[in-house]
Amino acid sequence: MTKAQLEAENEKLKGILRKVFPEKSGSYFICGESGDKKDGLPETILICPAYGLDGFQAYVKKGSYTAPGW
Repeated sequence: MTKAQLEAENEKLKGILRKVFPEKSGSYFICGESGDKKDGLPETILICPAYGLDGFQAYVKKGSYTAPGW
């Protein structure tokens, strides 16, 4: 492989890793859920601020699912 091909492959792999490990892009992700599901949504979701951290924040549903009445 040429240097240009290796650099292109490296950039491609870095793009894949950014999607797999969101902390590199500053993204949080849902890492779990708990409680009964109503309308397909759990009572609580667990949010991790970055991949690899051992902590999370729990967010509790405050109301029922609603949709616009068009």
